[in-house]
Amino acid sequence: MSVRKNIAAALAAGFMSLCANGAGYQIVEQGAANQGTAMAGSTANANADASAAFWNPSAATAVDLDVGETRVDATLSFIMPTLSFQDKGSQSIIGGPVKDNDCAVNSVVPNIYGVHRLTEDIYLTMSSTAPYGLESRYGTNWVGRAQALRSYLMTLDFNPSIVYKINDWISINGGVSAQYAYCSLTQYSVTQVGGMLIPGVLDMTGDSWGIGGNAGFTINYLPDGRFGFQWRSKVEHTLTGTYQFNGIQGGDIKADMCTPDTFTVGIYQRLRGPLEKFAIMAEYAYTRWSVFDELYVDGIQGSTAIKENWKDTSRVAVGLHYYPIENLVLRIGSAFDESPVHSAQDKTPRIPCEDRVWLSCGIGYTFGQFSVDVGYSYILLVGDSNIDRSEGSFGTVKGSYAGHIHVLSAQVGFKF
Repeated sequence: MSVRKNIAAALAAGFMSLCANGAGYQIVEQGAANQGTAMAGSTANANADASAAFWNPSAATAVDLDVGETRVDATLSFIMPTLSFQDKGSQSIIGGPVKDNDCAVNSVVPNIYGVHRLTEDIYLTMSSTAPYGLESRYGTNWVGRAQALRSYLMTLDFNPSIVYKINDWISINGGVSAQYAYCSLTQYSVTQVGGMLIPGVLDMTGDSWGIGGNAGFTINYLPDGRFGFQWRSKVEHTLTGTYQFNGIQGGDIKADMCTPDTFTVGIYQRLRGPLEKFAIMAEYAYTRWSVFDELYVDGIQGSTAIKENWKDTSRVAVGLHYYPIENLVLRIGSAFDESPVHSAQDKTPRIPCEDRVWLSCGIGYTFGQFSVDVGYSYILLVGDSNIDRSEGSFGTVKGSYAGHIHVLSAQVGFKF
């Protein structure tokens, strides 16, 4: 068994899992105000803030701006997961003795959004976000260390858009995304030197830039109700980098991957009469993970194409606003987020993915040109928690995962 023979399979497992489970671990926490309703109404800009620059720039027309004015919102999200593995018969010739492990790692995600009203009918928007990414880390002696020790994916997406307000009831937008991706994978392996098998840690890193686009529209069907739609294209990446074994530099590696295209629709409606202090909202998102028909890995003893087995996923959310007094809003919401993984055999220990249920709440207050929002979500992992992943000489990881996620977000917005 050699390091060079193992790298192609490791890259396949790593890049596939990090990217595929983005539907499960896709960073949808875009805006603390939106998080209070589990992101329900985000595409319709239910909170009339600059987060529309990411969700649906055409809904930026809901932001209260005069010509020449700008609004900026900055969000910081603290993601605190627990994801525990319980072994049920894993087998590997280079696996460790530790059977159970919590692979979750806390993370902090910043995002910033801006909207500028250029003319009566034209708006410019800009979002700087991290739409995909997470980290998992196992102990060095866990039973599945031949398949995964640490997996890290970070993306940065810079998305300027232009919005045209056709009339008082419809607006459209188009934009371009420049997306940076960085991936780092670590696992336990062995290499053959002079007829002897030497154990050690294999590290692989790669990064890439890719270009994508977005387009959408918003319909103001009533003075206090609107519907939004947004499409975001897939972004193709060719990650290039190097590998190391026990800290000794190896050769160059390369793998193709992409982040999927998404379709989102949202609705916001302020109620009237005796319910005028309430508003309702809903959201539906469709993520086309099936665009990953195969993963192409190059640079390791020729080229390898790895077939993939993912399904498209849906996310559904509903929410409620309550406005007890002027400038104060209370929020609650819930969502169901579907996993793209078909079966226990398709699930990978790098980032094991399951269906999720969101329970969210939040509060917001506006004073003058400034606003402050706080949102909290409790995310419960549900559905099939089993894993039965075989990766050739890396052995089989067999067991189950259980966990939950706490997300706390804070947002500050100001207009100038």
